[in-house]
Amino acid sequence: MIFLLIWIIRIILLKKHQILMQAVLILACFFIHFSNVITQIQRDGGEKTDVNLTLKVHPDELKVMDEGVSVRAYYNSINGKPVQAFIPINNNAVLSEIGRLDCDIKFSVTGSTGALDRPTNINQYDFRRFSYGKRIFFKIKKCQLKGYSLIRDNQIISKVHAWRRTLIVRCQELPNPLQSYCLGVIMGSQTDFFKENSNKLRDMGIIHLFCISGMHVFYLARFIERIAVFLRLKREDMEWIQIIILPVYFIIGGGSTSLFRAVTLVLTQLIAKKLNFKKQQALEVWCLVLLVNLFINPFVLLQMGGQLSYILSLVLIMSPSSGNLGMSIKVFLVEIPIILFSVYKIHIFTVLFNIIVVPIFSAIIIPILILSFTIPYLSLVFNPLINLFELLLEALDKIPGMIHFGKPPLWVTLILLVMALKIISSGPEYHKKVYRYVYCSSWILMWSYFKLIPFGEVTFFDVGQGDSILVREPFNRSVTLIDTGGKVQFGNKIHKPAKMIAENSSVSYLGSMGISKIDYLCLTHQDMDHIGEADVILKKFKVKNLIFPDGVETTSNYKNNIQPFIRNTRVNRVMANYKVEKFPMRILFPFQRGKGKNGDSLVLKGLFGKKQFLLTGDLDLEGEHTMLNRYRSEIKDIDVFKLGHHGSKTANSDELLSVASPKLAIISAGRNNRYGHPNREVIERLRQLRIHSVSTQDRGMISYRFFPNGVGRWITGINEGENIVQ
Repeated sequence: MIFLLIWIIRIILLKKHQILMQAVLILACFFIHFSNVITQIQRDGGEKTDVNLTLKVHPDELKVMDEGVSVRAYYNSINGKPVQAFIPINNNAVLSEIGRLDCDIKFSVTGSTGALDRPTNINQYDFRRFSYGKRIFFKIKKCQLKGYSLIRDNQIISKVHAWRRTLIVRCQELPNPLQSYCLGVIMGSQTDFFKENSNKLRDMGIIHLFCISGMHVFYLARFIERIAVFLRLKREDMEWIQIIILPVYFIIGGGSTSLFRAVTLVLTQLIAKKLNFKKQQALEVWCLVLLVNLFINPFVLLQMGGQLSYILSLVLIMSPSSGNLGMSIKVFLVEIPIILFSVYKIHIFTVLFNIIVVPIFSAIIIPILILSFTIPYLSLVFNPLINLFELLLEALDKIPGMIHFGKPPLWVTLILLVMALKIISSGPEYHKKVYRYVYCSSWILMWSYFKLIPFGEVTFFDVGQGDSILVREPFNRSVTLIDTGGKVQFGNKIHKPAKMIAENSSVSYLGSMGISKIDYLCLTHQDMDHIGEADVILKKFKVKNLIFPDGVETTSNYKNNIQPFIRNTRVNRVMANYKVEKFPMRILFPFQRGKGKNGDSLVLKGLFGKKQFLLTGDLDLEGEHTMLNRYRSEIKDIDVFKLGHHGSKTANSDELLSVASPKLAIISAGRNNRYGHPNREVIERLRQLRIHSVSTQDRGMISYRFFPNGVGRWITGINEGENIVQ
C-alpha cells in the first residue's frame, strides 16, 4: 500500500491528465476485480456436508495412484471452476481403465466441501495462494465415487488436452533423466525427480532457470519462422500461424507463469503488429503482460515463481547488453531478497553457478530437450549428456558455502528489492554508490541479528496428532528440539507416507530463524507420532546431541528410522538425573531402562523466561505416580504444563495436576483425530482445578517468546479468539 501511494503521488506530480486518468481507470478495474475474487473465495469456502458433485476432468490432469485417482477438474457443479480432489477407488480394473482413457471424463461424487487449509505454523508455506492462483477456492473431503462417464465432444480445448496426454505418455517412454527434463521443461508436468532437481537449483540460487526459461517458446517461434521460409510462405501468413500455435502450446506446456509470460509477450508483439500499432518498447510490453497475468491470476506475485519470473525478466530488459558475468551479478542482487524471503537461505557462490550453468542450460540443454522430444530416437545420444549435466549440478551442489540466513521482514524485502533495481539501473554513479552501501550494510546487519536473536522461545509446533517442541535460549546459546511429529501407520500399508509434517512446521520455522544447527534432539519415546520424522531433522540439520530414554535403541522404529541417518552426532541414552553437557533442562524420568513405550517417556523440566515448563511426553498414569513419589517438591508450582499423551485420560492424573498446579496447560493434538483427544474428562478436570488450557487444534503453533530479563509474551500460528494467559 505504501508503494502504491508513492506511485499515485508520483503520477499526480507529473501533471499529465491522460496518464492520471489511465492509472485511475486501471486501479478501479483491478479493485473491482480483486474484490469479486475475494468475495467468491469467502462464499465458496463455506462448510457443506453430503454434497453431490459433478467433476469434469481432462485426461492429462488425472493421475492414477495406488488407492484411487488424483484429479484437477476443470469444472465442478458448485461454482463451475476448477477443483482438486482425490477419489478413492479400490477396484484395480477400474483404475487401470481410467488410466488408459484419452478423452474428458465426468465423475459423479459425494463428499463434504470446505475452505482450503490455512497455515497453522508461523512461516509455513501457504498452499492456498497456489490453489487460488489455479482458481481453486475450496477443497473436497471424504470424496466417494458414485460413477463416471466419458465426454466425447469436438471442443478445441478438449482436443488439445487429449493431445497433451498423448505427448506426456510419449515423454514417459524416454529414459531418465531426459524423461523428467522433457516432462518438466516442455510439458510442465513435474516428476519427483524434477521436484528434487528444482530444490537443488533453488538451494544453489539458480531456480530462475525455470522461472524465466520460456526460451523454448522463442525457439518454437523461430522454428515456425524457418519452416515458413522453407515453404516460401508470406510473413503475414507465418505470423498468423504463430498466433494460432502459441496459445495451443501454452495449454500443452502446462500453463505455468513463466510460460504465460513468454507466450503472451510474443503474442502481444505479433497482435500489435497486426493492428498497426506503433512498435512498443520492451518495458511497455512487459508491463502489459504483467497486468494481463494479474487480472487472470491475482495471486501470481504472491508466489516465488511469479515474483522471480517477472522481476528477473525485468532485469533482462533493463540490462540487454550486459555480459555473462555482469548479468549474473545483477540477477544475484535482485533475486537475493525474493529467495531469502521464500526459502531463507542462499549460496555464497550463486554468481559462479549462474556463470557456469545458465549458458549450458540455454545453449545446450534446451535444444537437446526439444530435439529429443521431436525425435525420440535421439534420446540414446542425448540422455548421457543430460546425465553429465546432472553430475555437474550435483558437484556444484556439494560445494560448501550455503548461508542459512533467515526470513527478512516483508517491508525490508520490498525496500531492498527496490534498492537492487536502482543499483542495476542507469543513473548517477554517486547515487548507485549510496544504494550499494546501504544495500550491503542492511544484509550484514540482518544476518548478525539472526545469528544473535536476543529473545528465546518455547514453541509447541502444530504437527497434527503428535508432538514437536522447540526450546531456544536467547542469543541462540542452545537450540533444543523435543520430538519431531510424524504419522502412525495403520494396517499393512506398503507405501511410505510423504515426509511433510516436519517440513511444514519445525524445518520451515527453524530455517526462517536462520538456524542450521540443533544442539539437542530429544526423542521422548519410540511412537511414530513423536519420532516419525527424526530422519528429516537429521538430514536437514547438523545435530550435535541425540537424547532418548535408555532402551529406545532396541526398538524397530529407532533402528529403521533414526539409526541409519545419524552422522557425527553424539548419542545419549539417558535416565533420571543424567547429565548432558550444557543441556538447558533437567531429566526427571524414566528411572530405569525401558522399551521405549509410553510409560518410559522422557520427562523434562526447565526454567525459561522466569516460567517453569514441564513436558511429560506420553507418560502414563503409573509413570506420573512413580515420578511424583520421587520429585513431588520439584513439580510444585509449574507455570506451563504440556498435557501428557495429547490430553488423553491415560495420563494427566488429578494427582499430577493438583501438585503441579500449572497456570497454563498446552494441548498438542490433531484436528478431528480418531482418539477423541483431548479427552473430555481431562478438560473437565482442568476446569475444576481452574487451569487455563489452549490447544494446537484451535491456535496452531503456540509459542512463548522471552528476553533475558524475563519479559515475555505468547504468540500463535492462528491469531483468533481471546489472548493466551500471559
